[in-house]
Amino acid sequence: MQLKPLIAINALSVVGNGCMAVQPVIVGALVDRLGFTESQAGFVAALEMTGVGLGFVVLFWLAHRLPARVMASAGVITIAAANLMACLVHTYAPMLAVQFVVGLGSAMVFSVYLRAGAAQERPEHLFAIVNAVSIAYSGIFMPITPFILAKWQLPGIFMTLAAIAALSGALLSWIPAAAAPTAASPPRVAAKGVAAKASGALLTPQVVMVLLMMLLLYTGHGAVWAFQERIGVGLGMDPKSVSRWLGISMLTWGVIGSMLASWLGMRLGRLWPQVLSLGVSVFAALLLVFGTTPAAFALACGLIALSWFYGLPYQMGLLAHYDPLGRLNLIGCTMTTSGAALGPALAAILVASAGHGPVGVLAGCCYLVGLLLVIPPSLESRRLAVATDA
Repeated sequence: MQLKPLIAINALSVVGNGCMAVQPVIVGALVDRLGFTESQAGFVAALEMTGVGLGFVVLFWLAHRLPARVMASAGVITIAAANLMACLVHTYAPMLAVQFVVGLGSAMVFSVYLRAGAAQERPEHLFAIVNAVSIAYSGIFMPITPFILAKWQLPGIFMTLAAIAALSGALLSWIPAAAAPTAASPPRVAAKGVAAKASGALLTPQVVMVLLMMLLLYTGHGAVWAFQERIGVGLGMDPKSVSRWLGISMLTWGVIGSMLASWLGMRLGRLWPQVLSLGVSVFAALLLVFGTTPAAFALACGLIALSWFYGLPYQMGLLAHYDPLGRLNLIGCTMTTSGAALGPALAAILVASAGHGPVGVLAGCCYLVGLLLVIPPSLESRRLAVATDA
C-alpha cells in the first residue's frame, strides 16, 4: 500500500478506536467527577460499544455500496459532533444516548479501514502496523488525560476526541476512492479453495467458531479494560499513576506485541499465536484482579496489552483468509464490539455485587473457551496452506 493511503487508514483507525482507547479514563471520570456509580459508568461504556456493534451490522449490507470517502466523512462528522454534545451532558440517560451515537460513528470510520486491510495480500502485516499506530496513540494519550481532566474536567476529554476526529478530515482525500481487493487477492483466495462467496455461504462452521471466539475474547477484554483504572485505584494507587501505567503498557508492550506479529508474520502459523496470546491473557487477567501491589498491577497491564495486540492481527487475518472482500472482518468487528459491550455490562453487575475479583475470573474463562474454539479453524488454515504449497 502506498504511503498516503496508509497514513489515511492509520488516521481512521485512531479515530475509530478513540471511544475504546480512553474508555477506562472516561469510566473513572464519570464516577469521580459526575457522580455516576461504577455500574452506571460500566453501562455507558457498554452502550457505546453496542453502537459500534449495531453500526457494523448495518454496514455489512451497505458498506460495499457506498464510496469509502463518503463513509469515512460521515463517520468523522458523527464522532466529532457527538463528542461535542457530550460536553454538555451531565446525567446518566443523555450520556447513554450520546455515547451510543459516538459508537455508530466509530463503526462508519472503522469499516473503511477494515475493507482496505482485508484486501491486502498480507492482511496480518497491515493489521499489525495499523494496530501499532493506534496503540501508540492510546499510549501517548492516556498519560495526558489526568492533566486534561484537572484543567477542563470531562468535557476536555470529549473536546480533544472531537478535535482529533476533525483533524483527520484533512486526510480523507488520501483514502482510495474504492477499497477493492488488490489484484493478488483473488488468486490467493482461490488457490486455497476459499474464494469469496455469497454472504450466506461465508458462515461455514470454521468461520462461526472464529466469530464466537472473537465475541468471547472481547467480552473478556471489555470486562477488564473498562474497570482497569478502577482496579488500580482500588489498590490505593493515585489516578494519575494508574493512567501513566495504562499509557506505558499500551505505548510499549502493546506496540511491541503488534510489531512482533508484523515481524513474525506466518512463521508460527495461525494457531500458536492464538495459544500464546490467549494463554498470557488468562494469566494477566487473574494477576490484575488478585494482585495486591502496584508492581503486580503494572505487570498485569503490560501483559494484557502485549497479549491483546499480538493476537489481534492474526484473528483479523484469519477472517481475511476466508474472505478478502472484508465482509467477514466487518462481522468479526461486530462480534468484538458486541463482546466489548457485553463485557463491561457483565463486569458492572459483578462489581456491584462482588467487587473486582470475579471480573478477572470471567475474563479468564472467556479466553480459555475462545482458545478451544479457534483451534479447529487455525488447523484447517494450516492444512490448506500445506495443500497449496504441495
